[in-house]
Amino acid sequence: MVKFNINSNIWNVLCLLLLFAILSVLLTVESPKDLNTKKIIYSKMISRQLKTFAEIPNPTQQVLENNKPRIKQKEIPLIYAITPTYYRLTQMADLTRMANTLRQVRRLHWIVVEDWTSTNHHLHEFLVYTNISFTYISQATKESTNASKGNDQKNAAIQWITRNHRWGEQAVVYFADDDNAYDLRLFEEMRYTQKVSMWPVGLTGGNKAETPVVEDGKVTGFIGWATKYRVFAVDMAGFAVNVNVLWDYHPMLFETQMPAYTCCTAETKFLEQCCTIEDIEPRADNCTKVYVWHTKTGKPKYVKNDARLDHIYV
Repeated sequence: MVKFNINSNIWNVLCLLLLFAILSVLLTVESPKDLNTKKIIYSKMISRQLKTFAEIPNPTQQVLENNKPRIKQKEIPLIYAITPTYYRLTQMADLTRMANTLRQVRRLHWIVVEDWTSTNHHLHEFLVYTNISFTYISQATKESTNASKGNDQKNAAIQWITRNHRWGEQAVVYFADDDNAYDLRLFEEMRYTQKVSMWPVGLTGGNKAETPVVEDGKVTGFIGWATKYRVFAVDMAGFAVNVNVLWDYHPMLFETQMPAYTCCTAETKFLEQCCTIEDIEPRADNCTKVYVWHTKTGKPKYVKNDARLDHIYV
């Protein structure tokens, strides 16, 4: 059997010609009384067919529409999200919640740093499952470190970036704690950071929020904890830096040894290496909206060591 592939436009033309032929024959054999009725009926049929023919999309036009220029993924700046983590009963729960957010963010590479001498195969399997672009490394906190927790892990991630980042590719670096809550809009706000960008963080600084103060589009100060002693009174979740900063001010690392009387100055000490208050690019509608919250997962009630559950990893 021979099969014919008939274009939809050709098929409609053939149907239209067939209707004209039928109408011509009927007009020659019918009585004058019937002719008027037939004319009305077949005129409506032809009109419907012509309308259908007119509504068929032009395949050439469709091709042109599909070939319109689009923004390529690689033209969108990459976000490096750095997350220090450590084992506790809520670790997987926190990271699962975070992954459900990050998997919806385009062009993001998640750098997870385990505070231990080796990585955890359970966590590695989970990261593979998320289908998020990731790097999973380990960096145990050094015995000499007396600064804020997570600084050794952040430094390990920064060193990974400086060794592996493709030179010339636009990117930003963001430090994302594993138990914070993130609005997806936050990541698009930070993506086009030229040097350093900032925004409010909810539930931190001893208040409902900690934020830069913006006047006429410029940051003039901060509302937060210990603003007299911190040049940049900002939470770790409240800023991002362009990846080029890591080379322009090399080595850009967090301090791991601090005087005993200092506390909670990791953010400002890091930013003071590269930036001034004039460099800050306010985001989140001139720092009037909150897209990230410094939440804390509560410790679960005492869980007894039941041997029957040894095969379950939580």
